[in-house]
Amino acid sequence: MTTHLRTADVVARQDVLLSVCLADLPQTKAAHRAVREFARTLDARFRFREIILIADEDRREAFLPLVRDVPNVRLFLVRSGLEHYERRVIAAEEAIGDVILMANAAELASIDALRMIERAADEGLLIVGLRPEQASLGRIVSAPVAALGHAAGFKVGVRDMQTMAVPRTLLNQILSHAHPELALRFPPRDTRLPLGFETVREGMVPAHAPGQLRRRLMLIDKLLVHLAPRVLLLVTLSSGLLSLLGLAYIFYVLGVWVFVSDIEPGWLTISAMQGFIAGFMGLAVLGLSLGLQHLLALMRNDRLDSVTEEVAKVDLFQQVAHELNVDLNDEATTSGTAGNR
Repeated sequence: MTTHLRTADVVARQDVLLSVCLADLPQTKAAHRAVREFARTLDARFRFREIILIADEDRREAFLPLVRDVPNVRLFLVRSGLEHYERRVIAAEEAIGDVILMANAAELASIDALRMIERAADEGLLIVGLRPEQASLGRIVSAPVAALGHAAGFKVGVRDMQTMAVPRTLLNQILSHAHPELALRFPPRDTRLPLGFETVREGMVPAHAPGQLRRRLMLIDKLLVHLAPRVLLLVTLSSGLLSLLGLAYIFYVLGVWVFVSDIEPGWLTISAMQGFIAGFMGLAVLGLSLGLQHLLALMRNDRLDSVTEEVAKVDLFQQVAHELNVDLNDEATTSGTAGNR
């Protein structure tokens, strides 16, 4: 990951506390060097900022140099193998900023992150990064996924990047969603969440993070599970219609039994039950299966239990005290008070 973020000779903004969340930072020297450069770029524009890193608990030592060398970095160690989008939710829940940049390490080189942050702060919008325009074939292939997301209640676009800048008030709404891991990837279709978009730099093609295909398949699975209430409604209507048809068919069989004298042995019972049981049980099992998946997803709320340790070096207010020439030494304060007595 390399950063090409713009810098300007301007006074650092003091009206915004910025939180940058990186849930997928690679364990490489180049990536760590890019974080240091990114931190310096942010410090030139924002006086108060923090960087939140999410890493596996067995990679603690590899990320400690960043905590030591870069001011205001918070490292959260989570269970190894924790799903990527669950990591993003943990980072978002721990962020304390007025504006939160949910960043993807592989995408930072190709997008103007500073502009996204400033737009989110000044315009109060959820700013989503966008990839370049797709070819016609790509739009055709992505149409079913977009339709699936729309049916599930999300604004899904295959051009949408994982990097987004979110004001605190909008982030609180996203985290209160039944599926925050989905809402942090694809914004819900909600009028309370005004959206803005930031296209990648001209001529830049965002890199794909490792395991991107697996993540997309998992997202599609989550979208399908999120469709469970709508599917259950269809199952209910279909089951009701099937029950009426089954009842009508039973009356038909009874009519045949009453008015037709020559009936094949066994036809009466088999005809009455075969179609009804096969159709109803198939739809009922499908509805119960999807409904249980949805209930399990709602009941699962163990993200905080996934954090095993926090390693941080944050001292936002010491910067202000130093510039104001204020002594925060407790012993000095105590001795001064005693002398006045």
